[in-house]
Amino acid sequence: MVATGALAALREAGLDVPGDVSLVGFDDVPFAADLSPALTTVRVPYEDLGRTAVRLALGGEERLAADDHVVLSPQLVIRQSVRALQ
Repeated sequence: MVATGALAALREAGLDVPGDVSLVGFDDVPFAADLSPALTTVRVPYEDLGRTAVRLALGGEERLAADDHVVLSPQLVIRQSVRALQ
């Protein structure tokens, strides 16, 4: 949502996305692909996050120690709001 506001503010300032500024959002909200330009974003694997949270909350044989970590892999979804460096 913040990137949507940033896109509007950049336009209001007379800047072109991605010509002048590349813009990347986070969370890949459903309408990100429908913006103009379509917003490049980081997609969080919420389904995996939820499954992992439930599995760990229910315990079973798999428990985490205080210093253990669970790593989930987000995905960069490249759309039209970024351009390649030259």
